[in-house]
Amino acid sequence: MSSNGKQHKVALITGGSRGIGKAITLELAKSGIHVLINYYGDDKEAADVKRQAESYGIRAEAVHADVSDPSQVKEMFQTLDEQFGRLDILVNNAGIAQAVKITEMNDEHWDRMIKIHLYGAFYTSREAASRMLAQKAGKIINVTSDLASQGGAELSHYAAAKGGVTALTKSLARELAPYVLVNAVAPGGTFSDVRSSLEEGEHKSDSRHLLGRLAFPQEIARSVMFLASDDANIYTGQVLGANGGSSMNG
Repeated sequence: MSSNGKQHKVALITGGSRGIGKAITLELAKSGIHVLINYYGDDKEAADVKRQAESYGIRAEAVHADVSDPSQVKEMFQTLDEQFGRLDILVNNAGIAQAVKITEMNDEHWDRMIKIHLYGAFYTSREAASRMLAQKAGKIINVTSDLASQGGAELSHYAAAKGGVTALTKSLARELAPYVLVNAVAPGGTFSDVRSSLEEGEHKSDSRHLLGRLAFPQEIARSVMFLASDDANIYTGQVLGANGGSSMNG
């Protein structure tokens, strides 16, 4: 409970300890939302983000889990239930990025990409949906990509995974309405460590972005924060193109 008696909302951010995920975690925390930070990498990195989030006066916890493993996802949600007792916002951000030519792409490249992005979003959304439907309220926000709609050379596995996440977003929006709102943010090129390999070669060029620059993680985070806020209560099944004009919707 907050000092004025109003209950804080609770958010789970996958891949929340670095890059865009870190920016999302801190943006939500700054808005007074308790955060459960999922991470798969460095413990020290996650602990540092936890401390930064707590500096905004909210409660933050970090949990190590591979979102592509359904048993680990279940354990993570058990931790959520024990630590917070509710879930208002799920942000599916966890992901990896690598450029591989189709002629050199092996099954492991393909499977790992699809498992983390698409299966991960499925596993976490399945757990979140049961809790949100029970409380008749909640928001699921998926981080997809402009490449889901326009493709990317040497990124067929990444684009396919993100395209699946976009389709999942729209399908869940239909299934979970009117209580659970499901939307997505589709960044273009972004200055982040997670997407660094996508900015190499042709993707390093600003030419496909009408604004002539890549986005900053904080700009993507603000789009997520908008969808998480009450200002976006009319939005569901939508994809916000935070991409500097590289792809246009509508």
